[in-house]
Amino acid sequence: MPRKKKHKTEEESLAILQKHFESENNEILNFKNHRKWNLKPNVYRFTVDLISLEFIISLMEDEEVKNVYWNASIPPPGMSMDSISMRYKIYVEYN
Repeated sequence: MPRKKKHKTEEESLAILQKHFESENNEILNFKNHRKWNLKPNVYRFTVDLISLEFIISLMEDEEVKNVYWNASIPPPGMSMDSISMRYKIYVEYN
């Protein structure tokens, strides 16, 4: 009988991400809003103000990570809309 894939919990995902944030300055990245993304199984998303290519590469090289996606995101209502208020959503798909 084939084994059912185990999905990561929010705590497991956060622990994996924190390993990679140790080498980055979180005051610059401003990591926040970590949560499950419901449109695809075993994917968690979070937001950052800046994207570090080294951070993305280190995530991709993690044996527990299948893929990493990101896109630009506008700020919430009531915030200014200019180039310095942009943020990025990063989606991490786990094996």
